Amino acid sequence: MVRTTRMTGRGVSDRLVEIGMVPPEDAAKALAAIGFTAPDGEMGHEALLDLLDECGATVWVPDEPVDDLEQGYAAVLERAAACGGGAVAVGDVELVRDERGEESLHFLRDGEPVWWQVEHGPDGRLDHMTIMECVDDLEPGGDDPRMFYAVPGDGEGGGDLYVLATPEQARALHDELAIDLEGLALRPGDGKPRRGAPPAAEPGTPDWYAQDDRRTMTAPARAFLDAWTAGMAEALDGWRAGHLPGGFPFDFSLDSLDALEGLVLERHPDWDSVIAAGSGPFVEGAVRYVGETLLRAAPSRWGYQDLGLSDAHDRIPMIRSNTPAGFMQTVIPLHRLAVLAKTRERGTLRESVAFLGDAVAAHERAVRARRR
Repeated sequence: MVRTTRMTGRGVSDRLVEIGMVPPEDAAKALAAIGFTAPDGEMGHEALLDLLDECGATVWVPDEPVDDLEQGYAAVLERAAACGGGAVAVGDVELVRDERGEESLHFLRDGEPVWWQVEHGPDGRLDHMTIMECVDDLEPGGDDPRMFYAVPGDGEGGGDLYVLATPEQARALHDELAIDLEGLALRPGDGKPRRGAPPAAEPGTPDWYAQDDRRTMTAPARAFLDAWTAGMAEALDGWRAGHLPGGFPFDFSLDSLDALEGLVLERHPDWDSVIAAGSGPFVEGAVRYVGETLLRAAPSRWGYQDLGLSDAHDRIPMIRSNTPAGFMQTVIPLHRLAVLAKTRERGTLRESVAFLGDAVAAHERAVRARRR
């Protein structure tokens, strides 16, 4: 479809009604509210964004310093929730500072606790990077297909602007109304599953984290992870019998990771060698062993995603810290093995534990800070 760059105000509002972004009874009122008093006049880009804002479909994240960071975040969260028309409820927004001075944002989404780690500059500006990475926490979820799309460079005063739309609505905004939207290619309508119901397990338990992962996993990802973990003991027994020398300390200790490093270095001269052998029996077994050792050394679980992205975290087994998503750290055993082969630095596998442990410790500090 050829993108349209010249449309009247009436034509734009009619099209927004057709694609379901504006109720028919609100179209004329929205035009009047933004001061567009000549419906048959040409509507420019900024007026179109104003119209979407008036219709409650956008959230703006200011770039200038705010007087109160907690209130600034609350305003963004509440506006993002309002875009869903009541599909999401946000409350109890709190900016938490722990004993190290590290800050995190805690709020309730439909009564469920959500954490974001945030970093501010000295001038009191909101953390745009974290908002960009986590704004999907405010999407309706369930059977509602709407998601947030970024409008690059079009926020008021240089801030960031997001539009809540279905994939079909986003495509119409892009193709017909000439609004550039980030995420069209990366988040097709049949991509990432919508967030499901909250976990039934007790919050903070290993089962809770596993259930929380599954609420946003594709069916193929769930099937892979189930098969991967169900066959773990048998696969490791076969790997031990077929690929490990006698006397190897097969006890899932950090010392055993040091011993494994010697075997990897003997077989693989560089990163590419490990990656190329990733589905081979020795490297796959090493991935399993490293992962299982990390599970025993730090609160964590196996994870997997299958979103069809050109992403280092897609379609590869990983270990995730048992922390809320805002604190989560991920270790990909295959990549750690490849780093070892590339750098030839002993202790590479052992230090992976620190990544997970640091994430758990950061979350624990934030929880303590909230209780003060």
